[in-house]
Amino acid sequence: MKLLVIGGSNSVMAPGYVGQACTWIKAKTRAAPKLTNLSVGANNCLIGLENLKELDGFEAVDKVVVEFAINDFSLATPDGFETWQCAYEGLLRHILLSCPRAQVFHLVLGRRAERKREQTARIRDGIRDIVDYYKRCRDVRLLDFDNNLRSRLDNDQARIEAHHSDDAHYNFENGIPLLSRYLAHHLMKEPLPVSAPWPASRHADAFDRARLRRLSDMPAGLDLRTFANARFSRKASVLKPGERLVVDLPGPMICLSFQSTADSRPLLVEEDGEAPVLLFTANAELKQTPDKFRIKNFTFEWKKWAGMARKGARSVALTAIEREDVPRFERFLVNRYNMVPGWGEGQGPYVSNLMYLPPEEADVVAAGERVAVA
Repeated sequence: MKLLVIGGSNSVMAPGYVGQACTWIKAKTRAAPKLTNLSVGANNCLIGLENLKELDGFEAVDKVVVEFAINDFSLATPDGFETWQCAYEGLLRHILLSCPRAQVFHLVLGRRAERKREQTARIRDGIRDIVDYYKRCRDVRLLDFDNNLRSRLDNDQARIEAHHSDDAHYNFENGIPLLSRYLAHHLMKEPLPVSAPWPASRHADAFDRARLRRLSDMPAGLDLRTFANARFSRKASVLKPGERLVVDLPGPMICLSFQSTADSRPLLVEEDGEAPVLLFTANAELKQTPDKFRIKNFTFEWKKWAGMARKGARSVALTAIEREDVPRFERFLVNRYNMVPGWGEGQGPYVSNLMYLPPEEADVVAAGERVAVA
């Protein structure tokens, strides 16, 4: 079994449900799955799509576990729900187009807090809608562990909380053992025969068409920095105050990925036809571990894709902002993800990729696109 897992921090934990599920499968079948785990904590499903677009040998996967229900809470808000639909369907379509024989399991985990059940229900309904649409033509399944656990525990909130270590993670004593057995049971099921033709996307602008612009590959004269740990290696372009990286795109920007450090500077993003956005790129939790970094993804989820008046070419300018200059741009600040202006002297920000939606008829990146440092 060649198993790919892509999700959030619950899928990264060690010894977490992923490793324990593999142990269960080995005990039952005498063969451990060959595992590839692309999960990244504290990111939505668009970082999953980005990671898959950069993965070699993807077409050889037998089974895929997608675990973004908890992480997508911040994306699947009433204002951002259309962007989430395009993102999640795009992720699934990319998987199925790359490896059409793979079984794809959509794992729904839940938050501990009772007040979060409305968001979980919104995510669950959205995933179910997409899964139901595609299960007619591919082996796509919804694994609702949150509802399974609640049913097992008679919806007793106190007992449910005893299976969590905090609001967003299951604990090693109760939650993870149940989750790992639940997942292993489903992963060992035989594929279902499907014969229906491949459908058009349910949402017209599903992001399987999205393209990556690798900023570290651009001949823009910027310094580069490689960030590496035991799981990932990422190149990033280093922006300096006074430099303005201008990128011409064939279509509207969806999201921006960057490497967060303890001291990375704020970033101003200016896209033609859109209001400027100021975002912090330092993470509050990294103050205690300044030698570490985190992969982060900023999504422009408020865009209305179906009703977007102009989906053609535009320029995007990225500018590093000194912390003392933040008050000048504070009206553009979109503050989220526990991000802060940073500590220390300040470096970066460190930008990796832009993801954008090309015109529907475009199969290749248009010639003559400009990237410049002003």
